[in-house]
Amino acid sequence: MPAWCVDAGVGTVLGGGIVAVGLTASEPPVWVVLAAALAAASSAGRRLLPLPALAGACVAGVLLLPVDRVSELGAVAVGFTGYLVGTARDRVAAAVTALVATATLSFGTLFVQQVLDLPTPGGPELLIAALLTSLALGYAVRSRRELERTLWERARRRTVEERLHIAREVHDVVGHHIAVINVQSGAAAHHLRARPDAAEEALRHVRDAARTVLHELTTVVGVLRENGSEAPAEPQPGLAELDRLVEDLAKAGTRVEWTVAGQPRELSPAVELSAYRIVQESLTNAGKHGRGPVRLRIGYAEDELRIEVHNALRPEGGRWSGQGHGLAGMSERAAALGGNLSAGPRSGDEFVVLARLPAAGREDT
Repeated sequence: MPAWCVDAGVGTVLGGGIVAVGLTASEPPVWVVLAAALAAASSAGRRLLPLPALAGACVAGVLLLPVDRVSELGAVAVGFTGYLVGTARDRVAAAVTALVATATLSFGTLFVQQVLDLPTPGGPELLIAALLTSLALGYAVRSRRELERTLWERARRRTVEERLHIAREVHDVVGHHIAVINVQSGAAAHHLRARPDAAEEALRHVRDAARTVLHELTTVVGVLRENGSEAPAEPQPGLAELDRLVEDLAKAGTRVEWTVAGQPRELSPAVELSAYRIVQESLTNAGKHGRGPVRLRIGYAEDELRIEVHNALRPEGGRWSGQGHGLAGMSERAAALGGNLSAGPRSGDEFVVLARLPAAGREDT
């Protein structure tokens, strides 16, 4: 049932009750019908015009104070409209509304008593109590809904971040070794008849790469299955494993000339892992899309780690699009640590990746 139907029903019941009871009271005021109409209209229209509806309910409540046995129905109208105002207003607005409405009820009661010279046995206390209670309840419900929305949005963002993190890890773990498998399997097919010993060596590299990628995927899946109470079974790769990475690329036909500037030292695990993955992705891309040797430079400064990868572009490679999950993943890794990364062609025929990572990284990484 639509909410406005419920409001219309409540308004009809209130208006009918006020008329039915008010007109049977001794010496009923002529404004009983007016008060009933105001209470009914305010209750029915509270979703369309919350503040005017509350004002109308307050006027109806004041008009019903001198009438026997129906002043309580005025409090019901005030509370019914006040609740919705509380759910729609922030804390400051709700407080201002409460002050203005309380003053209106108080001065309205004085007007009925002093100007119209009519007794108000109950006074405005019941109306004010209904007003403040409904506003407070409505604001509490609003605050609860906002908290739930905030928690839901936070959980959604965390889920998206986890999915991106998993995607980066799987891409970085699989991409390099699949590139090695692709190159070595092609070499094996090329040498199979003429040089079976070379084909056997290439197939051995394919087997080693396949074993490595299966092992690393098993590790990633194992980490995802953990409940958070246990650490991974083995350390994550870092810059100390660059020798092995360069050796694997050499087997795949990519020659890497790399140098280290500054004093090498152990960095935080997050920086070590991100630096390794950035180098791994850069060298893999250079082997797939570039030509000639790849120049890698690792620079250790006091407060940052600098990674530079240079390789010549293939003449037939066409224009660089700047798109791809690998480049996006590298940029995300650098940004997550508080660093930055740029990648693109320079001088027309050279592709350069430049990453600058803070030596300490961020605490929340």
